[in-house]
Amino acid sequence: MQGFSIRSANIALEAYSILICVILILYYLCHMDGYRRQKQWLVALLVSNVCMMLGDLTDWFCNGVPGKMEGLLFRAGLCCFFACTGIIIFNLVKYLICLLNLDTVVSRRIERLATAVTALQVACSVLSLWNGMYYQVMENNVYVRGPYFPLAQILPAILFVLCVILLWSGRRKLTTRSMLFLFSCILLPAIGQLLQVLFYGGAYVNAMATIALLLLNINVQSEQDQMVRKTEKELTVLQVEIMLSQIQPHFLYNALTAIRQLCDTDPKQAKESILDFSRFLRANMNSLTTNKLISFDQELEHARSYLNLEQQRFGERLHVIYNINAHDFMVPTLTLQPIVENAVRHGIRRKEEGGTVKIYTEEWRDGYVVIVSDDGVGMEIAATFWEDSNHIGIANVRRRIEARCGGSIMIKSSSEGTVVTMWFPKHG
Repeated sequence: MQGFSIRSANIALEAYSILICVILILYYLCHMDGYRRQKQWLVALLVSNVCMMLGDLTDWFCNGVPGKMEGLLFRAGLCCFFACTGIIIFNLVKYLICLLNLDTVVSRRIERLATAVTALQVACSVLSLWNGMYYQVMENNVYVRGPYFPLAQILPAILFVLCVILLWSGRRKLTTRSMLFLFSCILLPAIGQLLQVLFYGGAYVNAMATIALLLLNINVQSEQDQMVRKTEKELTVLQVEIMLSQIQPHFLYNALTAIRQLCDTDPKQAKESILDFSRFLRANMNSLTTNKLISFDQELEHARSYLNLEQQRFGERLHVIYNINAHDFMVPTLTLQPIVENAVRHGIRRKEEGGTVKIYTEEWRDGYVVIVSDDGVGMEIAATFWEDSNHIGIANVRRRIEARCGGSIMIKSSSEGTVVTMWFPKHG
């Protein structure tokens, strides 16, 4: 009765652990967008743990149960279990290398050694089907440890040591909490393996491995949450910087001067310019109060207000062409207007006869494209456009577009002008 109770408890525990792992596998397969390589090795860890537990379940179902089919299933399960004790730790080695972004002589040697040890463990597990070195199945399908059973424990122990070395070598890249989590993920299965050797009869390795994988998942989610908060904070700072840099004293002075002159020569146009000026300021101020995407129409209106004010200043030297074929999509705040401002300030303004700024939009199959072009003096090198401290760098806009909606920016510049292409994916 006691044996039956232990058997039932182990079957229930492993079935529950398999269910947890399958849920995590499905979750990661549906959320592969960010940290893809890390998540792929996490899935490999979970799959190998499921295979190890499925192999171990054959022990509880078939051990001591006579029958040819039961014997075949029992042997296959034992082979799978012993092989996966190496494979699962090898996957942990690969995950740590990916997580810590290690590419050193030491990490490469550890990876090669881990591959060799795992291959040896798998080979010995398969050979044991014939020579019984790790395990033997006696009459009536009774399991007996083979003469080389200690080797089956030594090889995974070597892999555990390699994990500890990797973790220690990359400790400076981790927070104290992450270090403790990852060390626990290594220590728990090692303890389970030791208990399995000393006290046969419990599913110690599988239970400990599942707990370790749960801790690993908690650490992954925690790290991603911290990264999201950090990114949000950085984007807020960038948004403030881009807003403040647009409302510079010389622009305010020039705009107000042009409006003052219009009051004497064209009061009606002066009234329109005041309206554009108020819209421009309101759009900049509103950008501080939202981190959400806004409609392209709103961003276009902001750019239009700016261009109207600049046309009052430059007169016939500045021409603007709008070719808007798509507008029903969302963009981050302060994306179009800064690009338009760069076109005027660093393209048209430096050209004595002035020039033309064109804004073009189009819907593609997978997204929307916005192109801002000018026929100004161009940039000697694209890096100047990215790093000029006297204006809003395109790198600022690019980073917010990438982080907010997964979009991108491409720039082409020559002596004939500059073309900036922004792409916003539909799924963003």
